[in-house]
Amino acid sequence: MIKKLKLRNFNHSSEILKLLKTTGYENLGLVPTMGSLHKGHLKLIEKCSLNCDKTIVSIFVNPTQFSNKIDFANYPQSIRKDVETIRKTNPSAIIYTPSESDLYTAPAKAEIFDLDGVDKLIEGKHRKGHFQGVATIVKRLFEKFSPDYAFFGEKDYQQILVIKKLIKKYKLKVKIETIPTVREKNGLAMSSRNILLDKESRFDAKIIYESLCIVKRMVTKSGFDKIKDFINKLFLFNEHFNLEYFYIAESCSLKELESFNPKIKIRAFICVKVQGVRLIDNIALN
Repeated sequence: MIKKLKLRNFNHSSEILKLLKTTGYENLGLVPTMGSLHKGHLKLIEKCSLNCDKTIVSIFVNPTQFSNKIDFANYPQSIRKDVETIRKTNPSAIIYTPSESDLYTAPAKAEIFDLDGVDKLIEGKHRKGHFQGVATIVKRLFEKFSPDYAFFGEKDYQQILVIKKLIKKYKLKVKIETIPTVREKNGLAMSSRNILLDKESRFDAKIIYESLCIVKRMVTKSGFDKIKDFINKLFLFNEHFNLEYFYIAESCSLKELESFNPKIKIRAFICVKVQGVRLIDNIALN
């Protein structure tokens, strides 16, 4: 007989491991988050709950993936609200809200991984060491709980490739499941950072997704230089938006491309700053 789980959040992985030993399950799923949950996170939890007998949702703002201390300090947090949201989505989910000391020895420091350079492209060019921090925390969560599956959203497409590379290089026995980017009504990719925007900027930020949709329509008809010029000018004339980067790259390698080849799967990647908040997005172009 399977024992009912107590509906509380756990601060120590040892408590969860002890609990798992007393419960029967075939597949364990993990949904790693940094909290301030939105509908995208809930879709991940829902998919995990449908595919796995047991679901662990972690909430931890990982310091080693922030090179900017202000960005780390300003990252939105709402643990109590998040716990209640998870319970409504999956009442039997195991919620892991660790202290830093449960995952790192002081001071928190990222490990160094050989990820064949996939961590150094696109977002990695602009956030040095970011994906080493991501790989560090994900590997530690995998090693602690040995999940059968882990769930991630395509809004962070490069992160998915980094984690798949980590699994392959370090022979970790975890299968990655993904969901498409979940968007607000205006098309803006859902992100925990969106709540840092005022109402007007949050609405106007629809231009990010709209620009990607235009690129998708242009990609077979226009040269990539013309497309890049269009994107640069579009944001140059929108004074509240600062384009940090725009790339068209091969989907599997993230290698930047100069021209369209129908035999190669490609994606567009963009990062825009609005009110000092970095917003990233990407879409498949073919």
